[in-house]
Amino acid sequence: MYKKTVLDNGITVVTESIPYYSTVSIGIWWKAGSRYENAGNNGICHFIEHMLFKGTHRRTAYDIAREFDAIGGSINAFTGREYTCLYARILRKDLDIALDIISDMRLNSLLSEDDIEKERYVINQEIKMVEDSPEEYIYDMFNASYYKGHALGMPILGTEKTVRSLEIDEIKNYFKDHYGPENTIITISGRVNHEACVADITRYFSGMSNGSAHKRKSIAPQPSIGIDIYERELEHVYMCIGTDGVSQVDRRRYMLYILNAIMGGSMSSHLFQEIRENRGLVYNIYSYVNCYHDCGTFGISTSSSQESITEVLRLIKGEIIRVRNEGITDAELSFSKKHIKGNLFIALEGSETRMGRLAKNEIYFGSYIPLKETLREIDSIKKSDVATIAREIFEDPDQISLTILGNVDRKKVEAVWKE
Repeated sequence: MYKKTVLDNGITVVTESIPYYSTVSIGIWWKAGSRYENAGNNGICHFIEHMLFKGTHRRTAYDIAREFDAIGGSINAFTGREYTCLYARILRKDLDIALDIISDMRLNSLLSEDDIEKERYVINQEIKMVEDSPEEYIYDMFNASYYKGHALGMPILGTEKTVRSLEIDEIKNYFKDHYGPENTIITISGRVNHEACVADITRYFSGMSNGSAHKRKSIAPQPSIGIDIYERELEHVYMCIGTDGVSQVDRRRYMLYILNAIMGGSMSSHLFQEIRENRGLVYNIYSYVNCYHDCGTFGISTSSSQESITEVLRLIKGEIIRVRNEGITDAELSFSKKHIKGNLFIALEGSETRMGRLAKNEIYFGSYIPLKETLREIDSIKKSDVATIAREIFEDPDQISLTILGNVDRKKVEAVWKE
């Protein structure tokens, strides 16, 4: 069901044939994201993502939207820290139409000066929307503090200043250098024939010219540990707590996923049950795992009132210490494995998720990771494995970073976090 071909021009084509699907999901992925930017051009990948939709020599922005609407399909895009994706979902019979439009967007985007000037305003409105949403903005604040001085600490959207300063030639050159065939992966999931897909993609994308992304170097970050408080007049106080995790290519990530499910990755997790359900101190609280090429983080995020913030922090720290010292139970291990596998199976019911999984496997591993292998990895984890990873990441609670957005008493926060 899985097949891979590297075209003569360097594009990697990966397909997964699923005979019982009536829809097809296609994504064109580039190994380009905010991590590969610098302080001067921060936000350029996200800017390029927007510009792909602004029209080509053959189609206006309206034409692109109209042609997908006419077949009942959908098209969208997103920018991450280590990749950018333009993707569509259509009926199987309309795959050729989707390839025609997507290839046109990549090969023939106008990148006109007028459109770029208009989009500066649009993107700056998007930046302000995030800044007005503290539950989103807190993650940018945490990354800026934890990965201080490194590209992983920069916002994916860029800043108002950097977006305003991007020049048209700079955008065009970056697009040429980082979005070439050697940096491109096209993944398709659904009822498709691999050889036919390769032939069509060869026909549509043969005109791509090579870039220079292969020359770039990626430097692993050195986390900056501390307590960072960003004062703002808000009704609630928002916080993000984080420490070193593992990379996307480290098999210990499965151990971390299990720890995450137990601590705060579900409604029945320790943190949610104790702090939300039993004590009613927060509306929501959860933990999460972020994995990159060469590093990762384990984090906990929540918000509370100014009056309750110190008690919430004390309870979170208590849970961290408890898990580090006591580990987990057999029942918790069994529960978390079922939880993770159940989520995985449900997600893979959709062709979009399968298409994305193909791409991420190729980006990080250069090959396909069969679902059976993933399940074996999860099933093989022992209670002692989770205890080991918990001791490693929570070894010294003073080395766990805390970022707060809101109005708090710094001395009280520091006293609780360091006690």
